[in-house]
Amino acid sequence: MKKMIVFMMILAGAVFAKSAEVDDSSKVQAKALMDNVYESFLKVVTYVYSDEDSLELLKKDEKKKEELVKNLDDLALFFKNARHVEYFQRPGFRPSLESMNYHLYDTINSVKSNNLAFAQKRLSALTSLCISCHSQLSSKGSQNAFGQGIGKSGRSDFTSDYDYGNYLYLIRHFDESEKYLTMSIEKSIEDSKFNNLYSALRRIISMHTKITFDYKKAEDFINLYKDNKKMPTLGKELLASWGKSLLEWKNFNPSKMDSVDKFIKTHLSPLEQMKEQVGKGDNDITLLISSGVLSKYLNDHPKSKDAPQILYWLSVAEKRLSNTYFFTLSDLYLKDCIKMYNKSPYAKKCYALYEENIEFGYTGSSGTDIPAEERTELARLKSYLKK
Repeated sequence: MKKMIVFMMILAGAVFAKSAEVDDSSKVQAKALMDNVYESFLKVVTYVYSDEDSLELLKKDEKKKEELVKNLDDLALFFKNARHVEYFQRPGFRPSLESMNYHLYDTINSVKSNNLAFAQKRLSALTSLCISCHSQLSSKGSQNAFGQGIGKSGRSDFTSDYDYGNYLYLIRHFDESEKYLTMSIEKSIEDSKFNNLYSALRRIISMHTKITFDYKKAEDFINLYKDNKKMPTLGKELLASWGKSLLEWKNFNPSKMDSVDKFIKTHLSPLEQMKEQVGKGDNDITLLISSGVLSKYLNDHPKSKDAPQILYWLSVAEKRLSNTYFFTLSDLYLKDCIKMYNKSPYAKKCYALYEENIEFGYTGSSGTDIPAEERTELARLKSYLKK
């Protein structure tokens, strides 16, 4: 329950993180919206963290089902209204907001149609989506975002070190998060039960690359486990790959980056010629660091002329990392690139990549079979390029 409550507090803080850019009336509006979503979450959170069969009971209790739909509708209305809050329209945050809107819409329809097992999975996925947004907050923004109430949750409120470590990651308490995720890794190795091992490894490496850009801590973490005899072969290979890639970033200091265009041409443009390797994870460190650098730059410079190519490369990074690190926003970055920057040369690149993703997603043994609604969406997006 407390995991979901923290989500609203984070969003509330994010709105105020750039107070110099948001007037007092916007703050009042945002605070009112956050109060509403907080109340709505309190009413649905029982279903979010209950067992997989809990929603199935609603088939026999129409009144409770209607109540859940009403509360989810209230929550969806908040996110719809959040579109009018200036801060959420920044290029780095818009895809997260749009994704949440789609996510809740599908969840509500699943409950209404009694597809309750699917609805349960979607409700449980909300915190993963939150992380994509929260990881973009600046240090100052995160200090404003996470209030005193969050600190009341402790280890005893969670079923495992892994869960608690992920919670701490969500609220950007990285030192404590690494402590508990490390304990989870140690237990996984000792017990030879690896279901959460790779997720914990990836979460920690993302802290020291995408979030904090701390080369020394990333190196120390890799060295801690790369020669561990109980580490499974796949884990050793993953750590070795990270260690090799990390060497290329040894002298990198994001605060001294003088040109985002130069950064992209140096570190990302070469990946155009090696798409297969990008998909296999050989460049995860590059993608993690680049995703962090570009997200921060775009949020600090929302009107940058480089926004279209930043969205393109954020999409490329998300496409690989979302399956193992974060909730995917890849296609939404591409859509924003096409719609908001249709006169940019990158708009055509974004459309080409989006079309490629769609065709790949619907290619089977019988060939490409793209649903009618997806073809309509492709035509709609393509029309922006002619304007």
